[in-house]
Amino acid sequence: MKRLFAKFASLVVMASAVCLVACGENWDVGSGTGYGGGSGSQSFNKRFYYYYGEDCRYDSFGAYNCSEIYSLSSYMTVSLNVTYDGYATLCVDDDCDFYSPNEYDVGYDHGDRYYEFPGDDERMIVYADGSELVYIDTYIGEAYYYYHDYTFDYGY
Repeated sequence: MKRLFAKFASLVVMASAVCLVACGENWDVGSGTGYGGGSGSQSFNKRFYYYYGEDCRYDSFGAYNCSEIYSLSSYMTVSLNVTYDGYATLCVDDDCDFYSPNEYDVGYDHGDRYYEFPGDDERMIVYADGSELVYIDTYIGEAYYYYHDYTFDYGY
């Protein structure tokens, strides 16, 4: 019995040592730097459908003077694929753009993760749960919000 316990204890010690080595110096077991690149990050591949829209004026303080939420005449399809090493493909109605890990940002808002793809005078924000897509054109000062469901009210 003592030999069995000793073998079990040594097995636990070895497993703990392997776990510590595998975790690395930052003790991170999960997604590493998060979705969007870096060591240990996870891949992300989703397709979202948006049925509602809202148009707003936009400036450095954010959105204001928004229209009523309206139904889109045809739904919008957005596909987002982020590989484990951070390369992203963003397709809006089958029009695709490709991004390297340093060409977009990942953040949190409304309690969920989002991906932000900047351009020269514009940017697109896709929420990871698919609830919202935001297209901001800073040149003309407008923002377009697209929703999967009509129940969202973020107070823009």
